[in-house]
Amino acid sequence: MIRFNRLIHVTSRFQFHHVNFVSKERGQLYLTRLHSTNNNKSNSINPTSRLDKLTNARNPIPLQKRHLNQDTNAAGVWDPFPDPFQPIVEYSAETALGDDEDEDPKKKKKPSVKGGAGHHPPPQPPFLSPRVMDAVLTTVMGLAAVGLGGVLYQTWYEWNEQHKVLLSFTKPIPLLKSRTSESFFARTEQKKIASVVAGHGRAKYFLLVGERGTGKTQLVLNAMEKIGHYGIVFCEAHSDSEVFKTRLGRALNYTYREDYVGQLFAREAPERGSALLDVEKAFNMVEQVAMKYVRRRGRPLILIINNIHAFKDDDDGIDLLELLQQRAESWAASRLVTMVFNTDDYSVYERMKRDASRMEVIRVNDLTHEEAVRLLKEKRRGHESDEELEKLIMERVGGRLSYVNRLGREDDIYETVAQLESEEKTWLTNQIGLIPDFEETAFDSQKYASCAWKLIKALVKSEEKKLPVNDCRIITGNPKWLEMLDHDNIIMIDDQHNVKADSKILQNIFEEIVNREDFDDLLDNVCERVEEVDKEQRTREIIWSKKNDQVVRFGHPKKQGWFW
Repeated sequence: MIRFNRLIHVTSRFQFHHVNFVSKERGQLYLTRLHSTNNNKSNSINPTSRLDKLTNARNPIPLQKRHLNQDTNAAGVWDPFPDPFQPIVEYSAETALGDDEDEDPKKKKKPSVKGGAGHHPPPQPPFLSPRVMDAVLTTVMGLAAVGLGGVLYQTWYEWNEQHKVLLSFTKPIPLLKSRTSESFFARTEQKKIASVVAGHGRAKYFLLVGERGTGKTQLVLNAMEKIGHYGIVFCEAHSDSEVFKTRLGRALNYTYREDYVGQLFAREAPERGSALLDVEKAFNMVEQVAMKYVRRRGRPLILIINNIHAFKDDDDGIDLLELLQQRAESWAASRLVTMVFNTDDYSVYERMKRDASRMEVIRVNDLTHEEAVRLLKEKRRGHESDEELEKLIMERVGGRLSYVNRLGREDDIYETVAQLESEEKTWLTNQIGLIPDFEETAFDSQKYASCAWKLIKALVKSEEKKLPVNDCRIITGNPKWLEMLDHDNIIMIDDQHNVKADSKILQNIFEEIVNREDFDDLLDNVCERVEEVDKEQRTREIIWSKKNDQVVRFGHPKKQGWFW
């Protein structure tokens, strides 16, 4: 079935014939648009010849692709009035390729290479198709966007890390502000510590040494309060290096790059997990911040590590203390950061003294009797007479600041003094109490106790109630026991390297126990038992027996020829 509609439109220069041709063949419907132009040759067109060529086509499907241009952007759009100056595109790139594939390779005609007027070489196909070019351009732009975003994120992250560390030095911690609200008593060491915390110390780092309860931490916190905690970070030490790393990161507001998004796409480094390495990274960040801070403010940052005697005397503790001291030495030389260490043990001073070249030691002692009485009078406000207070300080309590503050807060001062003495005596008994007939499992503790009481007996019998460190090492027979006694707050070593009781209360307890009638016999029995157990542990008994007529021979075998 063939239906033919003809529409003729004539202009002055062009004559157009638009033919709508509908062909139904074998149950399929095909729609074809024809376009023809006559230029001064004829004013008519024979549509029948054109239709014959179309209807005689063997394969109507390529004809449909060719004239509907379905592979172009205008596929399936019918334009009844086309622009004469924009002729219809008969072939798209994909249609031309499809037609070439359908043709027989033997019937293909080679393009003419002859030059001349009116002859143009056929267009060569592009090296890359438009779709491939679009895909390549999209990929390149996507990678460029991802790379630029990564660079911007890395730059922002580094700036944010430094900014957070800088804020840790400029903003106070609420917990520290609450601790500085305690009562404070002015003393001779306060002026020097305040100068150090304010950043006036030059090319040095400082070690505060004093017994437990003398007020070292209170002096530091009060000096921080005077300058508004500006440019200072306060961190507590711990025996576990992992815990200390966490505390240092919290004090510095540094997360050790744990919140870095790039770690999601990277393999974890094998050295990850070392606490010393993380502490070193934190100090590297502090150094970068300090360089900018010193250039802007003109004074160094202050980093305070409190209670460094908590570091164990093992490989990890020694390495961590060495790392801190090395940083303190280099920062003191460059005047970037001033580090302040606080400790209760004399052994820490001996370990740091070995490698110290810019360290200055500040000794914090007990209050003098006059200062302790004056402070206690201010706190008691006339509840007791001055003579009673002076007698308590001189004979029973001494100048320990923690004890004086406790007496000032309690209602019954005499009951408080008795409670303090009971607590110290119980602590002493639990640490170095003597046991005459102890078991072998308690050998180490009793050996330590016997050495301690030998030293205490020598201190009590001395005229000035103190002995030089060298003499005490000879008495104990092992410097390790001396360090343990200092760490357990039983004895103290002052700035003149003399050993004496840790406090006035302990001194009274030492005299009370040593002056007992049965003390010498008890100490001798414990020492004999220690020697006996030590001899048993070092002696091995070998028993040889003769059974089944076997003879045990001693000596070297005789060699006979090639055999023994």
